[in-house]
Amino acid sequence: MGVEDRPKARATIKDVARAAEVSPMTVSNVLNGRLQFVSPATRKRVEREIERLNYRRSTNARNLRVAEQRSIGMVIVDESPTFLADFFTCQVVAGLANVLNGADYTLTIQGMAASALEQSMILKNYEVGGFCAMVAGPAEQRRAVIHRLAELDQPLVVFQASVDGEKPDVCSVRQDDRGGGRLIGDHLLARRASELLMVVPGQDWPAIENRAAGISDSIAAAGGEARLTMLRAKSESFADVQAAVASYLDQHPLPDAVIGANDPIAIAAMLLLNDRGVSVPGQVRVVGFNGFDAHLYSRPHLTTVLSPAYALGERAGQAMLDRLRDGHFARRDHLLPVVFEQGFTT
Repeated sequence: MGVEDRPKARATIKDVARAAEVSPMTVSNVLNGRLQFVSPATRKRVEREIERLNYRRSTNARNLRVAEQRSIGMVIVDESPTFLADFFTCQVVAGLANVLNGADYTLTIQGMAASALEQSMILKNYEVGGFCAMVAGPAEQRRAVIHRLAELDQPLVVFQASVDGEKPDVCSVRQDDRGGGRLIGDHLLARRASELLMVVPGQDWPAIENRAAGISDSIAAAGGEARLTMLRAKSESFADVQAAVASYLDQHPLPDAVIGANDPIAIAAMLLLNDRGVSVPGQVRVVGFNGFDAHLYSRPHLTTVLSPAYALGERAGQAMLDRLRDGHFARRDHLLPVVFEQGFTT
């Protein structure tokens, strides 16, 4: 193998210091935000060389700096600026954080749009033992984000998405969304619902795609006579969901059932039906998904699928701790079951 074919060694802090013509301590000051010791011009020069050399802090020397590395990074790729307001995300993060806290690890969270990933501080200047990721967006974009995170040579746990078998230091933790979709489909078809309307948010999520696929599986298994129509709202907000459903109802006959991609979407659709004098479940059956506290406030009580979101976070935290202890993931895929809960809306 020629010299030009050899893999390039990862840039070190000394390489950055040499290129920027400063001391390693100055580079360390920039990396750690101790900017009172660095002039603006020097800071810019150091940051330019960090970018040019693609310098990334590594955890290969983790045992030499245990105190610095007792943290896990959580990357949430979501176009919504209120990403932590999502019930599912909150439950996952809580379960993850509590397991890590119990092992004296901290959790560093950064949410961002996919376009901002490359310039994010958690990517450019990390001091963590591993990453967890929850990624929204089109399938190709999700794959690109996961691939980019896997390139950091850090253990990676991905929520709600299957992982590439060629990436040995990556594992997935997910709930059985497709199975949950089949439970919904079977339940509605058993009640002779043939026109199904599923309301989904504008942003793509792998979990929601799997829920829709599960409903389609159920329809196919029953002979394919029922029809599933996908209605995309601008966002998951109450106003956007009601606007999308209202527009659909103004142009189409009532469906036999409305399926919300999650409970808040289902409740927004049900309230709109109520406002229009449509009986639920007399004229239209309504089903949600996730089963968090929001569905308990609906009247009638919402039929839904109960999500083990908090347990997903716990499972991810334990998988990461085991990986840091053992040097490998014992399992590459963790699939947790969901539970169907019949309320009074179907």
